[in-house]
Amino acid sequence: MKYTLIAGILGLFAASISQAQLAGTLNQVVSPVRPIIDRTPSDLKAIREEARRRVQSTTEGINSLSTLASGVIANLPAPQFKAPAATTILSTSGQPVVNEVTVEDGFLAVEKEWLFLGEEADKVHLQGTNIEIQEAQFLPALSKWLYNVKVTGNEDDVSHIRNRLPKSLQDQIGRNHIYLSQSEVSTKGSLLRHVDKIEVSTQQFESCPTPLRIGMVDTHVTTTHPLLSHIIFTQASFIVEQREGQDPRPNQNNGLDSYAADSKKQTSKASELAGGVAFSSDHGTAVASLLAASMPESSQVFNASVFYSRNSVSQGATLMSLIEGLNYLASQQVDAINMSLAGPDNPVLARVINQLDESGIQIIAAVGNEGPASLPLYPAAYPETLGITAVDKSHAIYRWANQGDYVDFAAVGVSVEAAHPDGKVIRQTGTSMASPRATALYACFLRTELERNAALLKLQQLALDTGPPGRDSVFGFGVLP
Repeated sequence: MKYTLIAGILGLFAASISQAQLAGTLNQVVSPVRPIIDRTPSDLKAIREEARRRVQSTTEGINSLSTLASGVIANLPAPQFKAPAATTILSTSGQPVVNEVTVEDGFLAVEKEWLFLGEEADKVHLQGTNIEIQEAQFLPALSKWLYNVKVTGNEDDVSHIRNRLPKSLQDQIGRNHIYLSQSEVSTKGSLLRHVDKIEVSTQQFESCPTPLRIGMVDTHVTTTHPLLSHIIFTQASFIVEQREGQDPRPNQNNGLDSYAADSKKQTSKASELAGGVAFSSDHGTAVASLLAASMPESSQVFNASVFYSRNSVSQGATLMSLIEGLNYLASQQVDAINMSLAGPDNPVLARVINQLDESGIQIIAAVGNEGPASLPLYPAAYPETLGITAVDKSHAIYRWANQGDYVDFAAVGVSVEAAHPDGKVIRQTGTSMASPRATALYACFLRTELERNAALLKLQQLALDTGPPGRDSVFGFGVLP
């Protein structure tokens, strides 16, 4: 990573934000946190390269940096990934909604569905024998058309589909992959207690002097939980709907929650129905509470709810739902987006992440819970993304955390206390539980520094170098407090 050396310490600038004190009544008016208008792409790649150069210069003569990291297994096997078995997601009436299949490298995707991101004129290349456009929608925040294409014949391999397109468009199409949330299943014995009021750690409001504006892509969130009562929470649903016999998205808001959805009209049940598809609130509620734990009063969180329940312990989200959700969050002009999910590399997702970065929105993602030998998982492994791993309170690495050169920072994510939809606090573990802390810290530094690279450097300076000197594949730059 390239350090842009700063001649002097940058002054902290309080963002000029009009705000009202948040009270207990839902009808009290609170002035919104204004977006930061001056947006530029980050120089994250260059910062990483400079860090790599410094490590090489300070460790000359050491044969293997892995010998410097305690507890890290040497001679790891070849990278691998094992996704859960594919399943068919049914509606309450028993009709198939999502037909999952196992595709290249063992990842999951929607059977014979592909996504294309481009211009309206490009659709002429997506029609023909054995292929048809199922759905087309314009994404205003991305200024692109998103096409859902169905293969009706037997030719469903990557090379065949891409070779149908002009070479200039071949990197704009990819499978409608399925991405999974990244936390361990909580045990019944981990339910700790009911929460009757906001429980604030000593670091909460000390960590940031000004309200924040953050997005998240996750499951549905039960916003009535007491641990969320000091923030302003808005969410919209993009959970896949049944497509049998009708247009599932009659308007740009998917026919579900509007972009100005009343987030307080939620129940505390952990499993509900969206268009006939079951979904869970457990993961998103936990992640939201960990974000809120580092956010001062009157901060705003926007959630794009994208996950359906695969079974009692697993949630999946189609790439189409993810892109719709990211488009929604970009329209809210958030400073950063937390993505506590992971899955395969996909050229369509890569283009969206790059475009968000170019517009000034930092993506911060969990690196995944597939272990040190896993293939890189995305979006954490994209060069524009901050990849976050998990440690316990003693700074020991989470044993199932992914490792690689895409790890940027670590944060506590092992046995952390997080909100549960039933109003309790529960212990959760996983890289999903670590990324919210990093997201909130970055958003705070962006608000005080008013410049992306300065915010990234502040994160770097804050991190405790825990593994080999400099940035490494286990802890990244180190552990964030």
